[in-house]
Order: sequence, then structure tokens, then C-alpha cells
Amino acid sequence: MAKFRPSNEQNIGEALSHWLDRYRLRQGHDNARILQAWEEVLGPSISKQTTRKKVQNQVLFVQLESAVVRKELLMVKSKIIRSINEHLGREAITDLQLF
Repeated sequence: MAKFRPSNEQNIGEALSHWLDRYRLRQGHDNARILQAWEEVLGPSISKQTTRKKVQNQVLFVQLESAVVRKELLMVKSKIIRSINEHLGREAITDLQLF
């Protein structure tokens, strides 16, 4: 009688997730998605005002050219955090620092 081995089939999402974990690339991948989400959520007009962005310990740091834009974004900071997290489908950032 033929013996069947257990199947090791998995969908592409699971395989990619295991690969990211195995080679310790998940944090870099997540950070790149967060930076991309900034541009997609806030649009091209704010992206043009952005000079530098980085993510560290689930905090998004953004440098802006205009103090006026920075003040306006500070007033809706919690909404921006919520929008980015909703865009990514999980709580990717906990804070936003604008300077």
C-alpha cells in the first residue's frame, strides 16, 4: 500500500510571510510599506512638501518643507495615524512625529 506524505502546500501569502520571517526581512518590508502608505494616503501635494521620512520603533518621522503644512498636519495627526493603519490593514504605526 502506498504511503502518503503530509502535504506542505501553502498559499503564496503564507510562503512569503515565512520567508520574510526566516531571513529577518519583515521589519524592513513593513517600514517600506509604511513610507509608501504616507504618499498614498496623503496624496501628491503633501508628498512634494516632504523632504525626509523614516520609521523607527513603529514611529513615523516626517520632515516637511513648510511650517504651515506641518501645523495643519499636526491638527489631524491622530486621523493620519488611523488612516495609514487602515490602509495597511493593521496597527503599523503608533505615533507620528512631524518636524
